[in-house]
Amino acid sequence: MATTRLSELAWVWVARAPRGRGSRACGGRAPAAMLLAVAIVVGWSFSASAGQSFLERDGGVTSAYPYGYSDGGQESPEEQAGRWELPGPFSLLPPDPLLQSLVVGPTYRNQERRTEVGGAVGYVNSRWAVPFQLSAEGTWVRLKNQPPDNRNFRQFRLAGDAEVWQRSSHYEGTAVALTEFFENRNQQFSLFESGIAVTQVIGRRLSITGNAFWRREWVVGGPILDAPVGAFGASYNFGAGVRFGGFYELYNKVFFSDDWGMFLAYRFLPWAEAIVDGGKFQFVRARLLFTFPLERP
Repeated sequence: MATTRLSELAWVWVARAPRGRGSRACGGRAPAAMLLAVAIVVGWSFSASAGQSFLERDGGVTSAYPYGYSDGGQESPEEQAGRWELPGPFSLLPPDPLLQSLVVGPTYRNQERRTEVGGAVGYVNSRWAVPFQLSAEGTWVRLKNQPPDNRNFRQFRLAGDAEVWQRSSHYEGTAVALTEFFENRNQQFSLFESGIAVTQVIGRRLSITGNAFWRREWVVGGPILDAPVGAFGASYNFGAGVRFGGFYELYNKVFFSDDWGMFLAYRFLPWAEAIVDGGKFQFVRARLLFTFPLERP
């Protein structure tokens, strides 16, 4: 049963997003660059396994920083103002620090063997001593090339992470977070992951993240699979709200495969961001994230 699911539904994957406290950059917009990069990502027909959380921004890795404080403009209270930055084609967007925010938006996934449409909500808290974020996503899933009575399913994802340590200098910063992820498709499987994320931000634009976690999968009518998993990725903020990067997940004995992919993110309004991911399993995910401030400094 596990082998059948892996061959027919090889899509469940983990990914996280960088939270590096600084991701709203300064200067002009770059719609042309955004459209070109989206065309490249989608046109290459990359794919990705599937268990990504709603707030993640960097493809297949979870950043140790909360959403809205990733590589680029936004500076956390602990970081020095006016820090050194790496060069880029566009200026970073002006920072807009938030202590609490609500993030909502639609999600869409198109993979070789399935299509998903749904929506999600996330809560980000940078006010407390331990910054954290939580998100929940529900989708309607249609499997391709399946009989009508066995192709429509409901899917649900929960994700959370908490930054337990952070430091920074005039040139760079480091954060460590604990991460959790749960995914369920009714009548088919459940997946749980628990681990740690470490993110290094250099010059406000470059973010490098490593994830280590334990993955457990329950397949209905099949075995329970357990295995340690490692993933790492990098992203670069070009300025004007444009970010691009990739990730690689090591081979593991739950999916019996490695995974890799790329992502493109574009903050086209101070409160709105579009993200497209693609990866190894011919999977493309598109999201719109709308941020609603709940508390400012």
